[in-house]
This record gives sequence, C-alpha cells and structure tokens, in this order.
Amino acid sequence: SQTELYSHFIGKKVKTDEIEKQGVDGNGVTPSGQTLKDKPDAEHKVSLPDSAGKVGTRVTNFDDLDFDAEDESALHEAAMANAQHAVQEAQDRARAFDRKEDADEMTDAQDNLDDGELNFQNPTSLQSLNWLVNLYEQGINGILADEMGLGKTVQSISVMAYLAEVHDIWGPFLVIAPNSTLHNWQQEITKFVPNIKVLPYWGSAKDRKILRKFWDRKHITYNKDSPFHVLVTSYQLVVQDTPYFQKVKWQYMILDEAQAIKSAQSSRWKSLLGFHCRNRLLLTGTPIQNNMQELWALLHFIMPSLFDSHDEFSEWFSKDIENHAQSNTKLNEDQLRRLHMILKPFMLRRIKKHVQKELGDKIEEDVYCDLTYRQRAYYTNLRNKISILDLIEKAAVGDDQDTATLMNLVMQFRKVCNHPDLFERADIWSPLSMSTFAETASFMREGNFVHVAYSVRNAIECWMPAMLMEGEGRLDVAGPENQKAGWRKKIMGTDLNIWDERHIQQSAKTNGAFSWLRFVDRSATDLTSTAQKTLAERLVDFAKQDDRLGRLKVAYDDDNDEQENAGYTPVHAMLNIVGRNDRKPLAEVTQNGCLNSLLNISRNAMDREGYNVIETCYLPKASAPPIELVCPSPRAMQERDDAFFNVPVRRTLYPINTPTEAALLQSKLPVEKHPVTNLLPQPASQKQRYTQIQVPSMRRFVTDSGKLARLDQLLRQLKEGGHRVLLYFQMTRMIDLMEEYLTYRNYKYCRLDGSTKLEDRRDTVASFQSDPSIFVFLLSTRAGGLGINLTSADTVIFYDSDWNPTIDSQAMDRAHRLGQTRQVTVYRLITRGTIEERIRKRALQKEEVQRVVISGQAGGGNVVDFNNRSRENNRTKEMAMWLADDDQAAAIERRENELAEEEAKAGGKKKRKAAAAKKKEVSMDDMYHEGEGKFEDNNASHDPSGAATPTSNAEGPPAKKKKGGLSKKAKTVKQRLAVIDGEVG
Repeated sequence: SQTELYSHFIGKKVKTDEIEKQGVDGNGVTPSGQTLKDKPDAEHKVSLPDSAGKVGTRVTNFDDLDFDAEDESALHEAAMANAQHAVQEAQDRARAFDRKEDADEMTDAQDNLDDGELNFQNPTSLQSLNWLVNLYEQGINGILADEMGLGKTVQSISVMAYLAEVHDIWGPFLVIAPNSTLHNWQQEITKFVPNIKVLPYWGSAKDRKILRKFWDRKHITYNKDSPFHVLVTSYQLVVQDTPYFQKVKWQYMILDEAQAIKSAQSSRWKSLLGFHCRNRLLLTGTPIQNNMQELWALLHFIMPSLFDSHDEFSEWFSKDIENHAQSNTKLNEDQLRRLHMILKPFMLRRIKKHVQKELGDKIEEDVYCDLTYRQRAYYTNLRNKISILDLIEKAAVGDDQDTATLMNLVMQFRKVCNHPDLFERADIWSPLSMSTFAETASFMREGNFVHVAYSVRNAIECWMPAMLMEGEGRLDVAGPENQKAGWRKKIMGTDLNIWDERHIQQSAKTNGAFSWLRFVDRSATDLTSTAQKTLAERLVDFAKQDDRLGRLKVAYDDDNDEQENAGYTPVHAMLNIVGRNDRKPLAEVTQNGCLNSLLNISRNAMDREGYNVIETCYLPKASAPPIELVCPSPRAMQERDDAFFNVPVRRTLYPINTPTEAALLQSKLPVEKHPVTNLLPQPASQKQRYTQIQVPSMRRFVTDSGKLARLDQLLRQLKEGGHRVLLYFQMTRMIDLMEEYLTYRNYKYCRLDGSTKLEDRRDTVASFQSDPSIFVFLLSTRAGGLGINLTSADTVIFYDSDWNPTIDSQAMDRAHRLGQTRQVTVYRLITRGTIEERIRKRALQKEEVQRVVISGQAGGGNVVDFNNRSRENNRTKEMAMWLADDDQAAAIERRENELAEEEAKAGGKKKRKAAAAKKKEVSMDDMYHEGEGKFEDNNASHDPSGAATPTSNAEGPPAKKKKGGLSKKAKTVKQRLAVIDGEVG
C-alpha cells in the first residue's frame, strides 16, 4: 500500500532496521561501513550524499489521484516521488546551512581529542550513536525514543562529542529540557566531555541578558576556543526569549522529553519550529500518548517537507483506516503494522529488557483497597446526585460545559477515594474561652525556650471602688473610720470562733465535739493552726508528715525484733484504723516483686490497658479564668497577686529546679528536711495532659481512608525490609496530608512538587540519593522533571494513578533505569468498586495502543479504537465512562449510535453552539488536575509558554464551495482528517 511505499525510501536511507536488529554485543555500522574508531582521518566537513536515481515529479494535487482504483501503480509512483522530494529538500536545507559559513573561517586542522573521549559509551549507546551520526550526515532529523532510563542523555552528548572530534564542529548546540533536568544536563556534559563548554541559560531576565553577551552570532560553526559550545535552557525560557534564539544558527538542537511539543497549536511548538537549525533531535520515551494529531505534530517537527500538511498526511496514511473509522472504528493487526511504518524510519527505540541484561527486574502490582464507612457515605451521596439520564445525554452530545461538569464530578470522586479529609478536615476542638491573651514575641528570635508571662484575662471585669478595699470598707482593717476593728476581730476571731484553742481544749476534756483528738495524737494547738491555714498550706503540711515509715513498722511487725517492739505500741497504730489499712505508703516503697503487683493493681491496670492514653469523653463547653477585679486600690491589687501567684504554693506544686536541688545537697541538709515539691497530681490522660484542647486523632486520620490504612501497613513492611520508597500523588493537597502522616509515624522524608524552586530541586534529589536515612520521597507525578535519577529507591508507590499511563510509566522509570542494581517493585493503590478501577482499565487500553503503534504488533486479539468522534465528544465520553457502571456504559454507547445515525441522515452536519466554538480548548491534563496545584515544571512567570494547553482548536468558518459543489474525493479528505484529529483509543 501507499503507507509502506512512503516509509520504505526513508528507511533505507537511515538504516533503522540494521540498528534495531543488532544485539547488545554487536558492533555498530557507520554510513561508510566502518566503525567510528576506524576513521581518525575523516574530513572535518560533513559531506551529504547525492540523491540516488532520478527524482520524479512531486504530486501536490490529490484530487487527480484515484485512491479507489484497483491498479495502484500511480499511487506507487506518486509515493516514491514525494518521498524522494522530501529527503532531497531536507538535504538541500542542510547543504545551504553549511554553505553559509565563509571558506576562510573553515579550519582544516583537527584538534586531536583524547582517544578515550567516547569511552563512556556502552555497546547499546554506540549503536544509537551510529544511527544518530547517520541521520546527521544524511541531513535528516530523528526521534531517539529509547525507554526511559537507557541513557538518552549520554547518547546525545556522544553525538556532540563525535561532531567535535571527527568533524571539528564544536557548536553551537542547543539543548532544551524540563526545569528539573537542567542541572543534570550541565553535570553530565561536564563529567563525560569536559572539553565541551556548557552555558547554563536560566535565571532572571537581567542574568539572561548578561549570558547573551557570550553568544557568537557571526560564526555558524564554533571552534574549540569559542566562549561556549552547548547552551542548556528550559522550554519556558526558550518561548520567552524566542527573538534572541532565532538570531543564532544552531548546528544541533536537542529537545529532551519532546512530548512537551506534542500539541501543534501551542506557542511552544510554533516557536521552536521557527529556529534556524541544521539538525533536530527529539528525545522521548513516549513518542505516542493519545491521538494521531500528536503524532503528526512530532513528525512535522522533524520532517516539515515530508509531513507538511494534514491533507497530505491524511491522504497517504488514513486511507486504510477510513472504512473502519466509519463503521466499527476498529483496526486489526495488519492495519496497525502499517501505522507503525510511519514512525519507524525516523525513530529508534530500544526497551530495557532487550538491551540491558544487568538491569534489575521491574514488578508491578495493583493493590486493591476498600472504602471505609466515612468514604462510602461520601461516595454514595455523590452518586445519588448524578442523574443517569443526564449522564447519558452529556456523554452522547458532549459540549464544553458538559465536559467541565463531568470532570468536576470526576475530581470529587477521586478525592473521596484518596481521603475524605480533602473535603473537610477534623477541626481542633477547645472550650469556648472567655478570656484574652497577650501577644508574644516571635518564637524564631527567642531560642528553644520562650518565657511567656501569665497574661490571661477574663473578658468580664468587675469594677470595685477603692473605698471598699481600704479602711472604710474593711472590718478587719483599723483606721480613723473603723475604730472597732480590733474589738470585732477579737470577738469574731477568738471568742466566737469554734476553732479557738481554748474552746477546743475545753471540748476535748468532756464528751464534746473534739473528744476524738486523743485518738489521733493531735493537740488543740495543731488543730487551731491547721484551721487558720489555707487549703494549699494544709496540703503541704500533710505531705510533710513523717509517720509513713512508722506505719510500715506496724505493717512489718516482728516479735523477734526486741529493739523495735519493746512493749511500746503507738497510740495511732492501735486506734487509727484508717491509717493502718492504708496501703499507699507501702506501695510507694515497694518497687518490685509480687507485693508490688498486689499493692499497685489500679496503677498497673491503667498502664497495661492503656487507660491513661484514652481520650477524655467529656470536655467542658467553656473555660475562663476568675473574673477580672479592677480596683484603683493598691491593696486590692496586692491581695489579688498574692492569691494568684503565691510563691510557696507554686514551689510546692511544681518540681524543684536543678540549681535549688544542687544547693540543698551542698548544704548537707537531711533529705527529710527538704522542702515538699511536685505535689501537682498527674493528669488523668497522658496524651491530653493538662490542656482542654482536643487535637484530631492521627489514628483515626489513618483509618478514615482505606488507601492510607493499606499504605500504613505497606510502609511498615518496607521499612523493616530496608527498602526506600518513591511515593507519587496527583494532588498537592494530598501530599500535605501525607506529610502529617509521615511525621506521625516518624518516617524521614523529602518532598518535590511543582511549587519547588529550581535551585531546591537539585539539592532535594541529591539529598535523597546520598542520605540512606531518608525513607520516603514524596513527588507529584507530573512535576519534578522526567529525567531525574532516583535509583537509590527500589520501591515505587502510586497513591493515585494518572489517567494517562505514559505519565505513570515515566514516573516509575525514575527508579528503574541504568544504575539500578536491585529489583524495582511498583505498587499501585486502587480503591475497589470506584471510579479508580475504571480509570485504570482505560489506562491499560491506552498502554495497549502505545505498545501496538510503536511495535506494530497486536497481541492477544486486542483491538484499538481509532474513532472518528471530535475531540470534545471523545473527551466527554471518556469521562462519562469513568462515572458510569457497566449498564450505564452500554446505554451511553446505544445513545451515541442513535445520534450518529441521526447525524448521518441529516447529511453529516453537526449542530454546534456558536459560543462553544469561540472558547479556548482546555487540555485533558489541565482539567484532570484543575485546582490541585502545580504539576508541570512551569512557574507562574512562565505561563505564556502554553506547553500543555493548546490554543483554540475549533473549526474556522467554512470555506467557499467551488462551482459544482465539493467533489467526492474532497469529502473523503475531510472525513480522513476527522479521523486523524480524533483521539486514538
């Protein structure tokens, strides 16, 4: 067919088949048939080969070709002619680029480099180097699509080293990469080829202006003494500084992670296409992700003369799939093999298991989790709000508004599956505080310990006149207006006071109220003194009692001990029944053995059963300090301070400080004479302590999410096994929650997401690679750069999967790449019976599409969907399928078929809203991650790059019809274009 004819000519030129068929130990073949080291005296100037054979006339009017004719000889000749013309145009551009350099500026003397300059290459890299050199010498651009982790960076560096060593071409070379890999490119070039000078082009606008002074715009070819040879920059800065880059004629432009230019409508793609370059090289591990439009964007970028328009692309490559697109939208293995021929001549791809035997295995495992009670309630409520009829109608019709609505529902369901706290966090609870607090100074300036004075004040103030607190208003204070103060004190405090010593003595002699004193070994003076003291002072006196060991003597009474039992038994030992049965003193001095267990049953039970860490069931609704007394009298303020800040009481309640204790020991004061301290009772809850603030339980935080509970078990096992983990997320808010969990479990971690600064990313990656104590690396799947080397980790966990399987594949390859010596295990957490299962199923289908298109082989009888729906309808249906169950999905398919039949009867004209055509198209990636933080490497200042969000893709106004109407062939072209623009799968 025309597909094989069109690609056969290019394939013979660049010999991709020979490179792909070579084994790991095979020697590469250069265009001249010699290995690289066999050509030390090669010419410095690249000589492009002459066109072989006679070139036919190029076919530009496709209406003159009959695609339905049985004799395809005309198609054969047209395909060969167009292919030869395309290659000749590419070589002519390369010759014109080389001729622009003046002859007197060419050098015939080659600076002999070290023979070991390319010794860093392994056999696999040498094969790809031969292929890349072949492309360069043929003047053809290409795609190096080795699987991620096979050293595409090193292979690209080797091409620049080859040009410098063999052809004395030292640049200028332009390397464009994601932000996170810029430092890696600079380090790798300096490491492997130190003679090549690297100019890192990033920073502020002022810094970049200074760097542009090193650019040499006069010379097309740089020499060894040029200010720089390789310029390394990012996609965002290239778009911002496009006018400056277009003024330089670059010998070689290398695009790392070239899927960044997959959209032909983006400003990034358009800007880079206008650069003056002799050759272009695209580095990508995933040349095909979603649809045929992205495929055309890459092919047009590397071969503009071959794939110069959608019309020509459609005529040559979509005839074989047209009938299938109009009928059942399925392609079989033979048709997919033809589609594979599009990429094969310009693309070299090797996978790890075929080219690197020493690389450890990669095992992928789907870990299914169940919804918790709280998650199930949220999920059910969301499902109940979805109208099945509306869902079917939106999926079948599919305008922009319906698409946004469905994606919003998808986001809510994904949040439920991840963690219900993404909707509503459990708040910190505390009683209503009827008080005010003074503001403290910055804790950052005060050191580890900050002394905060007592500043709590009740919001309620009680104003008291000074006269009530001075002599006139006080009965106990003598003064000019209170001459009877002493008399009242004598009468009220002595004569009429039942705690007076004389009254107690008189009562104790008779059968009065205080007759019990004789049985407790207390005098009337002791009782009077105790009555006059405050409650705190009584507590201190009780703690000072020294009869505890005396009680123990009674408990351990031994008749053989004559010295201790000389016929004397203390009165309190005989009559104080309560004291004799109190086991507390005995428990305090009995530290071990069976007796300790028997005497401390309650305390042991509290510790063993964990009652002391149980959260309090009751908390007061409000709390407040005493009502604030405001009085202009100094006496009132003094009495208030004495009551609140009683120094002896404070010393008694709190533990003794170290300087005071040291002074007591140095004074050699007997221990029993030491002041009583630390009488403040232990809190009932060791967790809550003395505060009434209730913090949300981290244990409940873990168990509220089925995923997090399963992850908790998994991380515990991995930690015990000595593994290190890369933990990927789609939502930055979920990363915030995960940081709380890792802190709770005391796991050391580091984090990298879209908001991480460029200078911090390199240090973060280096820390994880060099510090074995870091257990977990938190990353957002779409941030951090795709070429990051994280081989120190041997476990990859996807907390939630991306809708595009390519992104997940690139993320796991950060650990499974060259340099990894251990087996890499990939766990993917999936919530059972939810939208995540259907998203995963759809991702597996897309993986099959990518595998089949790249390899050209279909396996297991699988079929791939090349539908003819528009991008809007295709995207809307995909999201509706995520939300629907099996029965609803079948109903959506039936409704879509009905609309297709109605549209066919109406002549194929779609009714589209005028407003919808004017709206800016939003990519699937942006909608999937809407409102969830920065997942790409572009910062706010780099928004104009438009990398992932193409400009309007709406159809323009219809062209004027030719006289006589549209021909049948023209209609066929438009229909084929519709197929090409539709999403693959």
